[in-house]
Amino acid sequence: MTSIPLFNKIVTKPIVNNKLTVLEKIGYGLGDAGGTVITCLITSFLTFYYTDVFGLTPTTVGTLFMIIRIFDAISDPVMGAIVDRTQSRWGRFRPWQLWIAVPIGVVGFLTFTVPNTTINVKILWAFATYFMLSISYTAINVPYCALINAMTSRHQEVVSCQSWRFILCGIAGFIVSVGLPWSVQKTVPGNPAQGYQIGVGLLCIIATLMFLCCFSLVRERIPLNLMGKFSLKDHLKALRKNDQLLLMLLMSFLLINVFNIRGGGYMYFILYSMHGNTAYTTLFFATVTFASILGAIIINPLSRRFDTVQLYYYTNLVLAVLAIGMWFIPTGLTLQNIWLMIILANNIILGFTLPLHFALMAFADDYGEWKTGIRSSGMNFAFNLFCIKLAWASSAVLISGVFIPVSYHPGYKNQTSLSLHGIKAFESLLPAFFHLLLAISVRWCRLDNSMLSRISQNLRQRHL
Repeated sequence: MTSIPLFNKIVTKPIVNNKLTVLEKIGYGLGDAGGTVITCLITSFLTFYYTDVFGLTPTTVGTLFMIIRIFDAISDPVMGAIVDRTQSRWGRFRPWQLWIAVPIGVVGFLTFTVPNTTINVKILWAFATYFMLSISYTAINVPYCALINAMTSRHQEVVSCQSWRFILCGIAGFIVSVGLPWSVQKTVPGNPAQGYQIGVGLLCIIATLMFLCCFSLVRERIPLNLMGKFSLKDHLKALRKNDQLLLMLLMSFLLINVFNIRGGGYMYFILYSMHGNTAYTTLFFATVTFASILGAIIINPLSRRFDTVQLYYYTNLVLAVLAIGMWFIPTGLTLQNIWLMIILANNIILGFTLPLHFALMAFADDYGEWKTGIRSSGMNFAFNLFCIKLAWASSAVLISGVFIPVSYHPGYKNQTSLSLHGIKAFESLLPAFFHLLLAISVRWCRLDNSMLSRISQNLRQRHL
């Protein structure tokens, strides 16, 4: 890509060949692998950490997540507007991986630090650090998600990038889900608070390096002048007219609820339903991660043979049936290996969903420009991130909402038949409900292969 200054702004010349190298796809994937370190800490450990280590009540945790989401309703769209107007010698979206890499690592470490003070000050600390973590994640993830449509206009390359992205995210998830429990148990035995602090500190360093690698390896190939320059009012108007984007925002909310309810319930399920020790916890999370990686690998060749929309529809139907079946399977120490096989099979298929979903999200961005003539990538993905973080909050509220009526209290000896049924619902009935809603929603998706071909040809003519 070459560039020339014009009125102190950067205007880029088109690059005809926007086929991506494997190294660039890996670099792109590392950007979300770093993000996965942060989100895995939040979705798989933060609720458990707040209730069983930090000392907050489930009600306080649910309130914390909901209040932060109110701020996100403002901060995420504002970040989208900022991203759409960013111009630098590195591009529009890519430089944010450089600028936010270190701040988000520092804030992530502080979020898993327990101050030695009163409970009121600890609650304030939890609110402040999680708020800063949410803002930092917005600042790095909104431009990251928009980056793919600045790298290539080839739809198969987009799907391939998403496959690489979630393979690397699976590896990052493995590092977190296996490494953190090990750190908590082994580094400072009998002191989980310090174990979490040390483990999260190392993980945040890894995340920071991943963000910096993404910045170094990717390039923005779609010219900035082709992205369009419109007012904030124009962008919001275009977003409202993009019916496929609005559908994808709803589907993002539903899908992330599945992952967060399951992930947020894993530690409770392992410890209290399966009577798992440290070794079983490590094996359980390794199984989840391996299955997710395998699913992301399998979906790439499948997407070349079958329509993306149809694949997404049938994937959610199968997952709904599997989740309902899991409710009727007993749990306990003697069934640990059987549940590992169940989790393996379920999560391989679940691994299809994220590459398919985010490919469709990128296609909805193209659809918006095709329909309205306005490219609003930053704003579109900002609202998508808001829906994702709204799902973080709603899943935490659902977990807390289940725990309250079943009278959950930390500790194996405090579990009752009712509380164990509530924990099991996190892995079965609640995900099944959201998968069914996703399958119903996909029926309104118009972004099949024939539509994408029309969009691609039309946009290519406009950009000539």
